[in-house]
Amino acid sequence: MAHYILLFHSTLGVVQTRKKLQAAGEPFTVKDIPRGLRGGCGLCIHLHGEDPARWVIPGLTESIYRCDEEHFHPVAQFPAS
Repeated sequence: MAHYILLFHSTLGVVQTRKKLQAAGEPFTVKDIPRGLRGGCGLCIHLHGEDPARWVIPGLTESIYRCDEEHFHPVAQFPAS
């Protein structure tokens, strides 16, 4: 199962995505953004699965990265609203 990081334009994105994940019973963690990445609010969500795009909230989600050990591979980027 792949490991992904979701970055957000603001903390509102983190809060709303966290609520969606909790309601769906999906395991995740909220952490500070890793040093090798930059994001709007400084927080990110780590999750495992095969379809991270289903958790994207238009205007709030900034980007998705796939993680391989300490390397981050961009999957998608999204504009702010």
